[in-house]
Amino acid sequence: MGLSDDLLRLKDEAEAAFAGAVATGAAAVEAVRIALMGRSGRLKDLEEGFAAAPGPDKRTLGPILNQVKTALKEALAAAQAKVTAKENDAPIDVTLPEQGRHIGTIHPISQVAAEVEQVFTSMGYEVIDGPHIEQDEFNFGRLNIPADHPARDAQDTFWLSNGDLLRTHTSAVQSRTYKLVGDGKLTPPFRRVVVGKVFRYEAVDATHDNTFTQVEGFVVDKEITVAHLIGTIRTMLTAVLKRDDVEVRLRPSFFPFVEPGFEVDVRLTSVESTNRFSRWVELLGCGMIHPKVLSAGGIDPTQWQGFAFGLGMERLTMIRHAIADIRVFHGGDLRSLHQF
Repeated sequence: MGLSDDLLRLKDEAEAAFAGAVATGAAAVEAVRIALMGRSGRLKDLEEGFAAAPGPDKRTLGPILNQVKTALKEALAAAQAKVTAKENDAPIDVTLPEQGRHIGTIHPISQVAAEVEQVFTSMGYEVIDGPHIEQDEFNFGRLNIPADHPARDAQDTFWLSNGDLLRTHTSAVQSRTYKLVGDGKLTPPFRRVVVGKVFRYEAVDATHDNTFTQVEGFVVDKEITVAHLIGTIRTMLTAVLKRDDVEVRLRPSFFPFVEPGFEVDVRLTSVESTNRFSRWVELLGCGMIHPKVLSAGGIDPTQWQGFAFGLGMERLTMIRHAIADIRVFHGGDLRSLHQF
């Protein structure tokens, strides 16, 4: 058997010896190193054999010897690293009791949002969605809010450098839907509802936030009246609020994309007078879809009518659970959220 075979056999034996020594510990790994790579080790003997070999043989044996040396160093380093990692592992006390597992909960806004969607699907509505980053055309232009309209001041938002913006209301999904009609991709009648985040440059207080969740519902059909709108809102509030002390009122208001327009206010009749919901609080805006909005989407307002409404999910949830401050929902305080 030649020197090359001895070198290759040493490589295989060394790798197996180092791997086996890891289970015993650092002392065993060091013992293997001395036996194989020490001053009197087997590698030293083979190096002496290489030195005594004829010149032509050295050209063949040299690369093999270097390969074996590299393999031994790598096997030693790997074994030492495994021993170090094993020694640094914290001991496990199998007698300790199992740590308790904390089961998470669904955020109250998500809970109520799911109920709202379920109520509307039971009334034949289709649940849809739209982008958070919106174009001016859909967020304002197609909703009868031109660039110089003062209504934009009340819905100032976060603008991007390319002219897009973070949507200020889910009404943008309305205008996107009407465009589908104009493009021949959708035909009335339809009922749709969308639940999603909206963003406004607004001062934060107990009932306002710059980021909140809005529900937008809209219907386009023939012979639609305000009575259909009021009936839909009452059905939704009765099913979602689950309270028998809710008083509702409807009052005229202005929104550029509806005509006539209304605001719906609610108050709780059984709470203490110190509770802000013992007084009238605006819950949502609604009205009959403005003919200009329908026309912008390619819908003939003489043939089709509709209604639309939008309400803040946070405020709806506040009334549902008699929560006094909207900042509870986005404050990240688990003590508050776990109550629901």
